[in-house]
Amino acid sequence: MSWRSTLPDVLRAGDYRTQSQIAQALAQRGVQVDQSRISRELRRLGAFKSDGIYRLPPPPELGVPVHALRIAYGGGIAVLRTDAAFAAVVAQVVDDARVPGVIGSIAGDDTVMVAISEPEAIPRLRSVLGLSPPA
Repeated sequence: MSWRSTLPDVLRAGDYRTQSQIAQALAQRGVQVDQSRISRELRRLGAFKSDGIYRLPPPPELGVPVHALRIAYGGGIAVLRTDAAFAAVVAQVVDDARVPGVIGSIAGDDTVMVAISEPEAIPRLRSVLGLSPPA
């Protein structure tokens, strides 16, 4: 697992007022990252400070039902099925969420193909889409 995919978990698990505290929390998980890289990644994730504590933005509201999620990770692809004419909406939500490990999406009428660079992106994608983990 890359440190970039660990950072959102760290931010959700604790209250950090400084990037040094975030670096220490990452180090406790066995990840050594300097402050400048943390700063760039926080910016990329859209993190902000609320009451002096780093927070991640809430996941976007999808507003469109996703009927199926099939994953062919060997090829790094997730295929989403939704109502007719809503694929572009779902693709836009996926792209706007800037999920670490998601490269981008392509929409048809009722199908979205999502290119994934790492398997850790799959649970984050499920979360953005409001889908529960597989049973």
